[in-house]
Amino acid sequence: MLTCCRIGLGVVAAATLLAAAQNGDMTWSSAGFLQLPASAEVGPMSAVAVDRAHGFIYVLHRGGTPLLKFDAKGKYLAGWGQGLFKVPHGLRIDNAGDLWITDNGLGNLRKFTPEGNLLMTIAEANGPLKSPDDLVIASNGDIYTADTGNGRIVHLTAGGKFISQFGAKGKGPGQFTTAHGLAIDGKDTIYVADRGNDRVEVFTPAGKFVAEWKGFGNPYGLLAWRNELFVSEGDKHQIIEIGSDGAILRTWGGPNLLQLPHLMDYGSDGTLYVTEVNGKRVQMFRPSKKG
Repeated sequence: MLTCCRIGLGVVAAATLLAAAQNGDMTWSSAGFLQLPASAEVGPMSAVAVDRAHGFIYVLHRGGTPLLKFDAKGKYLAGWGQGLFKVPHGLRIDNAGDLWITDNGLGNLRKFTPEGNLLMTIAEANGPLKSPDDLVIASNGDIYTADTGNGRIVHLTAGGKFISQFGAKGKGPGQFTTAHGLAIDGKDTIYVADRGNDRVEVFTPAGKFVAEWKGFGNPYGLLAWRNELFVSEGDKHQIIEIGSDGAILRTWGGPNLLQLPHLMDYGSDGTLYVTEVNGKRVQMFRPSKKG
């Protein structure tokens, strides 16, 4: 049974809100929202990334100050990026603590220091990037980015050198309508949210097609965590947890709890951070055992 609770648009939810497990013994409770500064002129929320090594949380949105930095307890520290982006979309942190951001509007992938100093711009990778949406970082530092407009996944070195590409526009195995969100697990397996084709596709690090998983709706964002794959479903405003075999473990959320969930990340303490495009916020969830 799916259970959800109504929430408002306030800064912090005082009450614990039960998110719902469809099966299994785990539930997720809302722990409220990151306190976003009014001065940031927050717009549609796109991505959140947790630097678990250095204790920072970064938020990317399409407003006045696009990049916001918080400490591990959610205290706002700084913001930057005014005038640098057109449609900021994907955000990840590498092992050095530097930030990688995709710009769907400018058609590039850029690397910044945590203070906002530009280190690298990638706009060409065996052809121009077109509407890149997301990226992930492999265990060796290699970059995979969803070059959505070209219907491909691009594999780059940590220094931005082109290695390979895979995928094409279409509906067949290994093809994409919209390669919108990416995830990578501890074995460097690549997961692609094929938005529009209502599926998640699975690839080896070399780009070999492994499987497609369906039956849960239209995926927007992905997160590989705890031997599961978390999928944000933007049409039904839900989170779906999928096992390593593609089976649905839990489905929770709904429009009374989430407002177009997008890209996600997790904290060292087990907190799940979910950005909401329509909600213009980052909601925090914490796990608990039923009973």
